[in-house]
Amino acid sequence: MMKMFFWLLFLIGLGLYPTAAGAQLNNGGLYDNYTEFDACKDFRDGDENIEEERWDIDFNKCLERWPELSLND
Repeated sequence: MMKMFFWLLFLIGLGLYPTAAGAQLNNGGLYDNYTEFDACKDFRDGDENIEEERWDIDFNKCLERWPELSLND
């Protein structure tokens, strides 16, 4: 009986996981799939909206982390 209960919980968990993962990652933001490098590159190229949406990135430290971004200047 415990073995069947385990498998039932396991299958329910597998069914719910993709739904929860999709709900977390796909909230409709334009820049959700950008890496930090891509976000910094676009910020350096003049995209002002990215700073408001990707508040988790410190754009002041972009050149410290990726000096090659300054080559575009």
